[in-house]
Amino acid sequence: MRDQYDVIVVGAGPIGSSAARHLADAGHATLIVGPEEPAGFEDHQGVWAGHYDEGRLAHVLEVPLMTCLLTMRSIGRFEALRERTGITFTTPTHSLAVMPRDTGADSRGGNWFDREALSQNARDLGIEVDELDEDDLCREYPSLTLEPGHVALVQRDAFILNPRALVRAELAAATEAGAVLVRDEVAGVEKEDDGVRVTTRSGASWRAGRVVLATGASSNATGLLPRPLLTPTFGATAVLVEVTDPDAVQMPTMMYLKRRGEEVPFGGVVMAPRPYSDGKWYVKVAGGSLLNTPLDSHEEIAAFVRTGGRKEDIDEAYEVLRELLPGREFGAARTWPGIVCATPTERPYIDWADEGGEDGRRIVVAVEGERGAMAADEIGRLAAELAVNGRWKDTVPHEVFKARWTEPGWTTSGWLASMMA
Repeated sequence: MRDQYDVIVVGAGPIGSSAARHLADAGHATLIVGPEEPAGFEDHQGVWAGHYDEGRLAHVLEVPLMTCLLTMRSIGRFEALRERTGITFTTPTHSLAVMPRDTGADSRGGNWFDREALSQNARDLGIEVDELDEDDLCREYPSLTLEPGHVALVQRDAFILNPRALVRAELAAATEAGAVLVRDEVAGVEKEDDGVRVTTRSGASWRAGRVVLATGASSNATGLLPRPLLTPTFGATAVLVEVTDPDAVQMPTMMYLKRRGEEVPFGGVVMAPRPYSDGKWYVKVAGGSLLNTPLDSHEEIAAFVRTGGRKEDIDEAYEVLRELLPGREFGAARTWPGIVCATPTERPYIDWADEGGEDGRRIVVAVEGERGAMAADEIGRLAAELAVNGRWKDTVPHEVFKARWTEPGWTTSGWLASMMA
């Protein structure tokens, strides 16, 4: 194994694996370093990724518009990646965004449930979505029982994206094109006179002209960045509810903001049934407790992961499902921990992490912690191009993806308190 590469990619999740694939396809000597998915979380130590899941939406019912554009660029390459690797990582679905009729940007749902903004984004990208009033909803989705006074948008050609399978496909294509994959955790990234040295916890080290850091919501906690990113980070809980007969659960995949009077009992995702690695099928419900567990350090992340997620969310998931699908039988439920982060721009960071002029910068950071899987192939491509070219070349201005940084001592908890003051 060589000890010198053109580019080393740190992080083997959706963005890192995509960056490595684009680098290798362009003929660059590429090393990608990242740990295997842990076998379990009960005794977990170390970093944790957000893509350890079987189902995410890939659609345009998102804000801001840039997220949708990156997603459409990624989706445009999905078929070629499937054909190349033989790995299927998407399943067609209706994406149904349900929200109260009398609200735009709700105080809890934010602009995620701004009907006009979502519809305008789709129109701008030439993607067909239908507006459904309350009667339309009842007629088109008779199996669902929704809160009165709610309306929806539906994209009928959306996908459920399996992020684990996407990563397998990206890594398969990358290594087939010549990239080298090492399963280890990076402990150090140090600039040298003419490059960067990357060292792992096992003691291995390599040099490269440039490095792409694609370490997701754990980016600040890794200690690899020369300064902390402005990325509030949270422990997220998904509730997996077993269904014994998935064919009998006829439902789209939903973003659902439920209002009852002045209360908002639920805001989040209800995923159509998907098979998981244990051979069972589950409906995933997530979103109710997203801001309840702010995280900053390596130790805080590991401690949250060991809890397996908030067990209190199970009752909420059952309540949502029993109201949505009355009369259906649901099996046992379990929680699954995830780590997510946000950016104040609501766009990915794809930028230089180190100081210096165009010739002196060596470290690119690429982070999208909320909706990264569906846009990962394009984010990875943009990060790869920045690393090898040394400058931005895309038609979208680089300013759109500029990173924001904080001072040492900044914490998610402090940021959250200031936002709610």
